[in-house]
Amino acid sequence: MSYIKRNTSLAVWAALLVVLGTGALLGLQLLDAKPASIAKVTYVTGDVKVQQPGRESWKKAVNEQALRSGDKVKTLDESRGEVAFSDGSIIRIDANSNLDIVELGRSKAGQTAQAKVWSGKVWASVNKASKKTKFELESPTAVAAVRGTVFRMTVAEDMTTKVAVYAGEVKVEPMPEFFNKQKAKQGGKAGEIEGPQQVAGPTEVSFEQWTQIVKAQMEITINPDGTYGIVNFNPIIDSQDEWVKWNQLRDEARRKRLGLKDEASQQQ
Repeated sequence: MSYIKRNTSLAVWAALLVVLGTGALLGLQLLDAKPASIAKVTYVTGDVKVQQPGRESWKKAVNEQALRSGDKVKTLDESRGEVAFSDGSIIRIDANSNLDIVELGRSKAGQTAQAKVWSGKVWASVNKASKKTKFELESPTAVAAVRGTVFRMTVAEDMTTKVAVYAGEVKVEPMPEFFNKQKAKQGGKAGEIEGPQQVAGPTEVSFEQWTQIVKAQMEITINPDGTYGIVNFNPIIDSQDEWVKWNQLRDEARRKRLGLKDEASQQQ
């Protein structure tokens, strides 16, 4: 009888040690586990490079590569890249473009994605279904805040910024840091700029005050001196542009793959 009790006790202790060991192993795995990436590279053609914060070297971007806050992405001649976000949003980068991943974050309030285009062309398709997502795309002279929108941004060498909207709407504002420097060059006096072409009201506003809601088939141009203008564009003529056509084809293929409606239908 004592032999049986002794063996039973040994079996209980052995089982307990196994449970404790398994728990400790799972705990270590949880500590080592990294949270799912908010952004990653999902398409690369040609020479696309990524630079991590604090590094001088650039490394070749690869598919499924995770991106973090502070990463920089650049494309060289005849190159293009695509960055996908966990909420389903997409940014595509044309050749000879520079994009900074300024901030990526996730909290109870939702997801934050902020990027900056220093030069070149990008195409953004922002998921409408994610109401808690904060998505901003900046240039040196302007910031575009969006949700449920398809638009492109082009930044020239002189920092002239163009934002053309294909679906939804984009709130465009001047970049305060840039225009504060411009104001300092003028001796601290805020300059007067032309008002929007299609908005009723004053014909002159300071560059520190304007905010424009740019809707589908409209394009806003923000000049380095703070002046801006809004025009309508013909989507049929616009779609003949190779960069626009390429993105629209990729968007259509993506919608079919995911079983989504086109952006125009989603806005109705």
